[in-house]
Amino acid sequence: MFYDKPMRHIEMHLLENSKDVQSANTVGLEVQDDESCEECLTPVGNVKGSFVPFLLILDDEAEWVVCADCAKPVL
Repeated sequence: MFYDKPMRHIEMHLLENSKDVQSANTVGLEVQDDESCEECLTPVGNVKGSFVPFLLILDDEAEWVVCADCAKPVL
């Protein structure tokens, strides 16, 4: 099968703690500490005193957040 579209480039950044959020922001990624998974709507980041890991996913057009549980198949 032949596709006319070029190969798509997708970046995934796994954030496992608050320090990862700070590092991401330092390099220019805009990450909040109180995000929600766009797949299951679970709060991620700093949630009630503990950190819920998540991925920040980027392509040429958008960025979105997915919790580590929803991202398990690709991790």
